[in-house]
Amino acid sequence: MRISTSQIFQSGSRSLIDGQSNLYKLQNQLSTSRKFLTAADDPIAASQVLLHSQSLAVNTQHAENQANAEAQLALEEDRLQSIVDSVQYIKEKVVAGGNSTYTDEQREYFAQELQGQLDFLLGIANSTDANGYYLFSGYQGHTQPFQLQTNSGGSVDYVYVGDSGQRLLQVTTSRQISVSDSGRDVFHSITGNGTFSLGAGSNTGNGVIGNGSVNDITAWSGQDYTITFTSPTSYTIDTVPPSTPVSGTYTPGAAINDIPGISFSIDGDPAAGDTFSVEPSTEQSVFTTLQNLITAFSTDTTSAAASAEARNTLNAGMLNLDRFLENVSSVQASIGTRRAELASLTNVSEALDLHYRERISELEDLDYVEAISTFTQQQTQLEAAQASFARITSLNLFNYL
Repeated sequence: MRISTSQIFQSGSRSLIDGQSNLYKLQNQLSTSRKFLTAADDPIAASQVLLHSQSLAVNTQHAENQANAEAQLALEEDRLQSIVDSVQYIKEKVVAGGNSTYTDEQREYFAQELQGQLDFLLGIANSTDANGYYLFSGYQGHTQPFQLQTNSGGSVDYVYVGDSGQRLLQVTTSRQISVSDSGRDVFHSITGNGTFSLGAGSNTGNGVIGNGSVNDITAWSGQDYTITFTSPTSYTIDTVPPSTPVSGTYTPGAAINDIPGISFSIDGDPAAGDTFSVEPSTEQSVFTTLQNLITAFSTDTTSAAASAEARNTLNAGMLNLDRFLENVSSVQASIGTRRAELASLTNVSEALDLHYRERISELEDLDYVEAISTFTQQQTQLEAAQASFARITSLNLFNYL
């Protein structure tokens, strides 16, 4: 078989080019630490790397959201604990200030203490997070949730102007978690004992109504009732609007069971014409409760009737504060549940992050030992090919003539 000189050159050069190309490819793999440089080198591995990289990016974003959610809930939980500490301090002051031996000047000191706590709680209610969003305004992050409003009668009240929404963060592909609670859910609670609340009118006697209890919730009608004393020892109970009144004999401290489903008692000496009320529990803010307590401590109590009125207000306020603390505890429990869930989700995200990175590494990371060995072998082959090509191409018949 005859081989022409051009064939020798073409074959040899092709072999050298292929060897150089293989070495160049190996050199690029070694310099980039990757098995393949383009998708064409390994289409299946490249597509799997792309899918895992996308999953890793999504998981990383979810992990960041989980961290943000944890930080925001931790901040809210800290604020709620400050609220609990403040209200417990307020209750101590109300109990201490209820001592009948204090003068009106001394009682005014307690009013000032409560005013300071009211301002403190209002500051927490209108506090913001690190991004400047109000914590307790629902979806209205840029709206101050509690604002002072003057009523038609000249009295002032703190009105909630946010909404009932809870801001959400996407913490997994299929799970959103609330990272806030509305001011209405936190700072508003049900008055009285949760079923009904008791109150007193502008009386001339010194009767003080107790807290009351529910005996049979199914028998409770949910109506408004008025207890009117027709004499210091007798009373009538009527609904609002009026129906057929029920009469009873008054014994100080004895349970009054004339309203179906509930019972309560009245102490002291009511005067004829004095009235007391029984109403279904309603929603009331802690700021209104505190304002009522401040008013009670600021009121002149030199008369027995004024002292009894203040005592009725203090009793109702203490019961409302207890209900408020129960409400805050419920929100705290909800936050604790959400933080526990976030802790579990964070563990899952960390495990997924490790899994995706390991899988990507298996697909695209270069085995240096194998690559260097192959590079050395290819280099030796290329050098041998270059040497043999030089020897073959130097053979010439004219060298022997």
